[in-house]
Amino acid sequence: MVLVSEISLGGESALLRSWEKACSGKDVVLPPAGTNYLDSVRASTAAFIESAGHELVSINNEGIRNYVNRFDYDKFVKYVKQVNGWTHKLPLVFDNMAQELNLIALLDLLQFGSGYRKELHTATGRGASDTIRFGCISMHISQTLIDAKGLQALTLGDISQHFDIPLFGDECPMAQGSSAVMVSQASELRPLAECILGCLQDTGKRLELGGYSSLADFIIKMCTEKPSAAHLVEMLANAFPSLRDVAQIEDHQVYLFKKAQLMAYDVCQRFGKTDKMFAFNDIEQLTLFADNVVPAMMQHHGLILPNKNIIAKIENSQPLSLPETTAMRAASIVAAQMVVDYANGHSSAATKCEIPINQATLDNFWWHEGKEPDLRVLSRLIYKDTVYF
Repeated sequence: MVLVSEISLGGESALLRSWEKACSGKDVVLPPAGTNYLDSVRASTAAFIESAGHELVSINNEGIRNYVNRFDYDKFVKYVKQVNGWTHKLPLVFDNMAQELNLIALLDLLQFGSGYRKELHTATGRGASDTIRFGCISMHISQTLIDAKGLQALTLGDISQHFDIPLFGDECPMAQGSSAVMVSQASELRPLAECILGCLQDTGKRLELGGYSSLADFIIKMCTEKPSAAHLVEMLANAFPSLRDVAQIEDHQVYLFKKAQLMAYDVCQRFGKTDKMFAFNDIEQLTLFADNVVPAMMQHHGLILPNKNIIAKIENSQPLSLPETTAMRAASIVAAQMVVDYANGHSSAATKCEIPINQATLDNFWWHEGKEPDLRVLSRLIYKDTVYF
């Protein structure tokens, strides 16, 4: 069996430019083999915020203590249970466990596009997450092949059809001053469709060249080798650039691995109670799945404090720079760990809580809380050139 991370794809230059630009972590240096990648996320985000990052986003220590002291544990349990149950509630019929695992993994592989939230709602009435869910369910229902070979065979038209993403916008005259010939302009959502296609095609190529029939096949073999969330995250990040969520900010390598961790979490939630290969005993060590929703909620609760430039950009729906975006995401992970430590160390309610307080469960809680009508309207960070969130 060939390790996917060792493969050089000869046709990479032919991949869609939007994906290549958005897949910024594909050439970064990852932690050495055998390193605990979850520890690397904690250490690198803390180091970045303590040095260069604190000028962009700071941690509100007093705000964290006040938040924990008034924490609503009943609401926390209710929301986490609802989020944890999504993998059991897919309105689909599967032929076997591997087929279900493959679809769940693809759903997590494609959890990005948050920067196009406004454009998606205008065009389709759905946000980024619902768009991805809609598209993956469409591919399953239509019996579109989504194994290694099938992912490579997908076209931009397929993506547009399944995910309901328009490729063309308004028409304009081909020649100035003449309406004899009209041409369609590219839709503002076309780059997102290209990123989805590039992500799927590249993943399919790497799976096939590595000797894996599907993403599910890869996950099963990695978990058979070692049933561990940290191990699966390491293998996924090394194998697939679209999961290599790392930002190079000056001299700092900031490891985030949002989608790889989310994949490990969802696999464990869905199959961990019935198959020991997915019963990860280190599942509580996962960090926040840092995206655009959770940092907005943490800012709202006063746990993180962006500088005035970032606040102004967010309030005016202006895109952040990569350093600003990374600081928001990294600070969220650092602050979440402080919430976990303070709650478990100072609150008897936390230790008695039906669901453990850790970064992954807090992420589920804040993500669901961000969908409440009065909180959904909160402005969120915008960063489009990424396939990582």
